[in-house]
Amino acid sequence: FFVVKIMYRFKVSAPGTVLLCGKRNQTCVAASLDMRTVLTFSSFPTSDFIKIKFSSIGLRMKIPLRLFFSHFSKMEFDQTLDCFKLLESVNSFIKYMTGFPGDYEPNSRTHRLSLQAFLFLLIFISRKEGITINSFIVNVSSELPINENLGYSASFVVCLAACFWRWSRLLKGRVLCTFNSKDIIHIAEYAYICEEIVYCSNAINITISTVGKMRVFKEEEQTSNIFLDVPSMKILLVSSNASVKSMRMKINEYLSSFADFTLYSLETLSSKFIETLEKINEKMVSLQQQEIVETNSIDLKNYYKYLMDLIHMNQGLLRALNISHSNLDIICAIARNFSLGGKIVANGSRYAFILLLPNTSDELIQHLIKIFESHNFPAKITSLNCSGVRVE
Repeated sequence: FFVVKIMYRFKVSAPGTVLLCGKRNQTCVAASLDMRTVLTFSSFPTSDFIKIKFSSIGLRMKIPLRLFFSHFSKMEFDQTLDCFKLLESVNSFIKYMTGFPGDYEPNSRTHRLSLQAFLFLLIFISRKEGITINSFIVNVSSELPINENLGYSASFVVCLAACFWRWSRLLKGRVLCTFNSKDIIHIAEYAYICEEIVYCSNAINITISTVGKMRVFKEEEQTSNIFLDVPSMKILLVSSNASVKSMRMKINEYLSSFADFTLYSLETLSSKFIETLEKINEKMVSLQQQEIVETNSIDLKNYYKYLMDLIHMNQGLLRALNISHSNLDIICAIARNFSLGGKIVANGSRYAFILLLPNTSDELIQHLIKIFESHNFPAKITSLNCSGVRVE
């Protein structure tokens, strides 16, 4: 008898995240950013290696399966699968990877965390879901800038979790062309664990990257507010080209000077922002019920303009507290000159986003891009409120 070994090949992707309004550990509104991280998986049952290529961070590695199995087979895994013991085992394995073929830089935090996430999820999901690991190649690329608080690490982790979950389903012959609600729950669960253990960060970006759309969070917990009928929103994403060092100084100033009245002001802004999104959602439902395909009604325009005012006020609070870099202030001031609203995408980021009206003309958008580029601020058109993790 011959054992037929099947080769699998598939692609998954996940979006970035933008904080539209508020503060992460209070009430905030976050939205999916349609700049996606894409993972391509190919299994090679007759080979004897695991190959990774993370092009966005310049990391390529070829891991011999013999050494991989030799190391991780020593670990005793019980039913609870101790995550911290697993991470210790992963870290000890990574120490020996400097001798493997590839360009792993031990002093690069981004390289180290990416390898930790990859190996952690591979072992964790394979043990939980009964994957028999054989040779495969994983390629990951991203449209998202790295270390800019636009959700790159979350989208990376979600893609890995989706990849290994889909592989486990394929091996069991239980797979559809798209992820269903059960798949999404499992992917989110694995991604949350990895994000907490490896990156030690909050779960907001994981939620957005997994389920997509625009959602409200209260003290990092998702609320019931989900704006399913709010349409995709066009934005300009603009880089301030500020130095990383100067942004870190701003964060330190922010932490030492954030006052109660500002927290209250941000809470009030967030409440108004949520109310306006609810009105947009209700208006879109009403138009759909009347079978009207219209995004330029007077009511919708007014709601969008009010959102822009709230975004502008949010940025004003950050500027008053000396949190926002001067380059970001210039970007937002230029946007305001054209009656648009812009703000920093998240504390510590060098990027700002500018919300565009549904009927903002291509001519105006291109004019704005030219103005920003004349100040050495690269800008690109993208959108918010897209789908979450998906099979491509």
